[in-house]
Amino acid sequence: MNNKDKKKLQLDLAKTNLDKFFKLLESRYCPEMDSNYIKEIKRISEGFNIRLKREQKLKFCKKCNSHLNTKSKKIRINPKTCAVEHICSNCGDVKRFKFEK
Repeated sequence: MNNKDKKKLQLDLAKTNLDKFFKLLESRYCPEMDSNYIKEIKRISEGFNIRLKREQKLKFCKKCNSHLNTKSKKIRINPKTCAVEHICSNCGDVKRFKFEK
């Protein structure tokens, strides 16, 4: 097995692990472990240089590592900056996503 095959195998395993952690996060089987799941998701994505999709990024707060659902975040539209803002209710961190008029 050469280097390219090893890297591709590692990348595939990392992607399956990311999917498993996102499923665990969504299942809410053990809510007190959510921050650990999020830390692992961040570690894997940074370590293997995997970009997270927009939907995946909206599932957790980058600042406080908390799971964001409809109860733990506020969503508002800011007409000045033409952006949709997702505000974490734990730490107040804001994620902005631009939209076209």
